[in-house]
Amino acid sequence: MKETFDLIDYALQQSGLEELKDPTQVQYLGEGAWHLAYLVQLRTGDAVVVRFPKAEAYGRNIEFDEEAIHSEYAGTKAYYELANQVKPGICPDFFNYHVEKDRTFTVESYAGKAIKLDQLTVVEAFHIGAELGEFFRKMNAVDHGLKGFGYLSWNGKHIEGKFHSDVSESMKEENKEYIDDFKKFIDTYDGSISPAALIDLQNCLDDREIENQTVVLTNQDTSPENILLHSDGTVSLIDPVPILYSGDSLAGNFLNNYRTLFPTFFNAPRYARHEFDRYEDRLKRIADGFLEGYSQGDLAVKRRVKQEEFIQLTDLTVIHWQLLQTDELSNEQKIRYGERDAIANRITVLVKKIEEFQWLDEKSGTKLA
Repeated sequence: MKETFDLIDYALQQSGLEELKDPTQVQYLGEGAWHLAYLVQLRTGDAVVVRFPKAEAYGRNIEFDEEAIHSEYAGTKAYYELANQVKPGICPDFFNYHVEKDRTFTVESYAGKAIKLDQLTVVEAFHIGAELGEFFRKMNAVDHGLKGFGYLSWNGKHIEGKFHSDVSESMKEENKEYIDDFKKFIDTYDGSISPAALIDLQNCLDDREIENQTVVLTNQDTSPENILLHSDGTVSLIDPVPILYSGDSLAGNFLNNYRTLFPTFFNAPRYARHEFDRYEDRLKRIADGFLEGYSQGDLAVKRRVKQEEFIQLTDLTVIHWQLLQTDELSNEQKIRYGERDAIANRITVLVKKIEEFQWLDEKSGTKLA
C-alpha cells in the first residue's frame, strides 16, 4: 500500500495539487479494462480520481508504449476541453497526465458515480439519452482544430488523426469493405437470412458520405459505466475514446451499442458483471432518447443515423463470423466476445435483429429507409 500511496502522492504533486498527507484520504474505486482507479479527497474539499495503467489487460501483458499512451491521454484531454466548451460540466474540468515508465498516471476532477440501470425509470433513461444526443449533435458544430481523421495518434508534439488521405475516398473504400464482407458472410452463413438485408445495407452505403469539413471530434465509448448521473438529473461523461470521424456514424454506433451490443454480450466476460441483458428496456429507452436529442425532430438526420446503426449492426455480425473462421481465439477475443458457442449463438440473434430492424420512425410514422 505504501508504494501505491507514494505513486498517488507523486501524481498529485506532478499535477500541481497538494501533497498527500494521510492514507485515509485515498479510497480504492476499482478497476476498468485498462486502469486502476483511486479516489483522493483533498484537504481543500475537492476530490480527484487518480488512474494508473494496469500491467495486464485482456489476458496479456501491456508493454510501456510512450506514443500510444500520449495518444490516449492527450486525446482525452482534448475531448474534455472541447466538450466543456460545448456544454460546461459535461466532462471533468481538470485533467492532467504524465507519461513515464512505471510512473504513468492521469489525474482528473471527480465527476460523480456512474448511472445504475437498475435504479433508473424508463423516463429517466430516455432523458439521459436525450441529453447525450443533444450534446453529441452540438459537438458536430464546433471547430476542433485537429488534422487528419480516424483514431488519434501522437506525432511527438501533439495529437492528430491517424489518417491524412482524402477522407471521402477513404469512406468509399470502407463502404466497399462493408458490402464485400457482408456478402461473404451471407454466402457462407449456415442459416437463412432475408435478401432484403443486403439491399438495405447497399442503400445505406449509397447514401453515406463524409468530407473533410464534416470530420468532427466525437466519442466511441459512451457505455453506461462512463455516464455519470447527478442529483439534478444532468449527466457527465468520462473515459472517452475520441475519434475524428462522421458525427452521424458515431451517433449510429451509440444506438447499436445500446440496442444490440450491450444486451447481447451478457455472456462475454468483458460485460458479464454488468448484466446488461436484465436492463434491456432501460438501454433501449436511452437509445430512443439519444436519437430524439440528436435529431431534434429532423427526419433527414434520423434517417442518416438509423442507416449508420444498420451498418454497425451488419458489421458486428460480420466480425462475429470472422472470429469463427479463425483456428483459435486469443484470450483478448474470448474476454471481449466469449467462447465459440457464445459467438455462434449471438450470430443467430444478430441476424434476427438485422431482419427485424425498425425502419419506421415511431414518433412520426415516417419510413426512414
